[in-house]
Amino acid sequence: MLEKFLISIGLKQPRSVESIPEDPVSTVRPSSENRFTSEEYSGDVKVHEPKDEVEIKVLKTFSEIHNLGMSIKDEYIVAMDIRDIEDQTERRRILDFVTGMAFVSNSTIRSINKDGVFLILPSNSSLPSNERERLQDLGLYKINV
Repeated sequence: MLEKFLISIGLKQPRSVESIPEDPVSTVRPSSENRFTSEEYSGDVKVHEPKDEVEIKVLKTFSEIHNLGMSIKDEYIVAMDIRDIEDQTERRRILDFVTGMAFVSNSTIRSINKDGVFLILPSNSSLPSNERERLQDLGLYKINV
């Protein structure tokens, strides 16, 4: 294990290239949509193939922001739900951080629910109408309310 670490940071040369197994890249992504499904299916893993499908990230604390950042970095459309966070200071901290992530990744962020749901869109995408309807059915998308 130490040898692999030293090789990975460049402090040691590998004996042979074949001796270091590569981690396979997977497209399976856990979804936070379990909040909106029955408890029976709460352990399911959702596979995201098209990038025009919205990933729903429900945050309860600032420490959960890592998963959101990975989705933004991978250029997924993300709906960030911070309605469960009561502390206004923590909400502001999360919103400031996510605004910075959106700026750096050339994405846009907009409010889609005045109670605390925000949509982060990569620069090369738009929200499809069927996804907007799905977000409305889930109670996330409420612009005029």
